[in-house]
Order: sequence, then structure tokens, then C-alpha cells
Amino acid sequence: MILVTGASGYVGSRAVRRLTELGVPVTAMGRDEVRLRKVIPEGIPLVIADYDDPESLDRAFAQATKLLFVASDGFAEDMIRQHAHVIDAANRSAIARTVFTSIVDIDESSPFYFAPVYRDAEKRLKTARFSSALLRCGLYADFVLQHWLQKTLISLPLADARIAPISRDDVAAAAVHAVLGSTDETRQLTGAVSYSMAEIAAIATRALGKPYSYQACAPEVYFGRLTTDVEKPWPEAFSTLCTSIREGRYAATSQHFRSEDFESFLRRNAQGQSLSRV
Repeated sequence: MILVTGASGYVGSRAVRRLTELGVPVTAMGRDEVRLRKVIPEGIPLVIADYDDPESLDRAFAQATKLLFVASDGFAEDMIRQHAHVIDAANRSAIARTVFTSIVDIDESSPFYFAPVYRDAEKRLKTARFSSALLRCGLYADFVLQHWLQKTLISLPLADARIAPISRDDVAAAAVHAVLGSTDETRQLTGAVSYSMAEIAAIATRALGKPYSYQACAPEVYFGRLTTDVEKPWPEAFSTLCTSIREGRYAATSQHFRSEDFESFLRRNAQGQSLSRV
């Protein structure tokens, strides 16, 4: 049986649905049964467990043979502890294989707030009892849409740096493919094309029907704006993400996975559609 953690979130819930469509036995794990049931169809087994409750993880993992481990979110120190709890519980269980949703930006020299979190998890997985496949995801297209395209003037400290966005639907599809497979490898999951923010503004103008433009700003201006718009740790997380992007850490593209191009993603979301693709 495959267990999917973080199943009340977007990637986890899409993965659970797709596995069910394929006739694969799957159980959806989350902290809140009410929230889980809102996104997981009736008939799919649920298990309630918390990344910060090792005993609940032991119960959740008791019948699993494979684990699709969707990363947590929040403060970096909390995430490191929670990921360690999950990996420790998997080591105590009969789980033989894990697929983990990591990020492309885990280098020791990375300025990104979350880089140490994923670096730590990957190190733990590489020394675990069970085998692991690592999916290093690039910047989500959904993040670009939800955070950077809310206003038609895109003001970010990115200069002319490039990104290769990938949708969460594609990440979920790749995760399903990986958990059904047997190859233990580290795979980069990004879009097949990289774009500058000026190019993204032009694409958004065509796809969303609004006159987008891009204007580079100073890092300190962006950070100041974030401190009034979002709570901790997001000002540091978003601003250091931009630093990492400026250093070229999100520009690489991936050709091995059939991903949706960014303009198609925007048009699909503008029409209120949601497509899950493998």
C-alpha cells in the first residue's frame, strides 16, 4: 500500500486522486480529518497523523510499503524537525521505498531560506534503511501566478534572471510516476523553457488579458514591502528566493518529463480549469 503524506495539500491530494484512478491501493495522510475529506473523495482511506507526533506517524506507517513524502511548510527549524520525525518513523516501519518532494536549490552556498531544510532531509534519506527517489522541484508556476502576477506591474529584485516554472499538477504527476517505479534516483523537475520576468510579463499579458509589465527593484525595497504584506518567515523566504534566482539557481530546464508550458498553464487557470496529467 502507498501512503501519501500532506494529502490535504495540492500536490498530495492530486497524487492520491491519480493513484486511485490507476487502481493503486493508497491511503491519504494529514493532520485534520475535516480538511482531508474536503479534498479526498469518499472511499479513499484516511489516516490522521502529525509530523510532530512520532507515535501517530508510527500508526500511520504501520501498513505502508511505499511512502510519497510531501514536504511540510513553515519555519525552517520546524520543517527540519518534522522531516526528521517522518524519516525516523519510516526507518522504524516496513516501508521499502520513499519518494520525497525536494527542491532544486539545496547547495551549501545557496542563500535561500529553505535550502538547509531540504539539504538536511536529503542527507537523512540517503542514509536511511529504505531506498529513496528524490524529486528536486523548480519554482512552481502556481507560485508565480499567485504571488507575482496579482498586480499588473511586476516589481521584483530579479534583474534579467531566468526561471523555468513547473506546475504543481505536473509535480504531482511526476511523483505518482516515481512512486510506482523502482528507480532510485535524483531527478530535476522544472519546466522545459526558462523565462526572464519581462518575458513572463508578456506571456501573462497574452494569457490573462491584462497589460502586465516588469520593473526591477532593489532587494531592500522588496523586503520592506514583504514585511508589511506577509508574516514571518515569508519576508525572509521570498526575498532570499529572489537572491537565489538572481544567482541563476532556478534557470535550468528539464526535458525528460512532459511538462505544461507556462502560457498554457496561465490560460488554463484563467479559465478556471484544473487538469491532472501524467
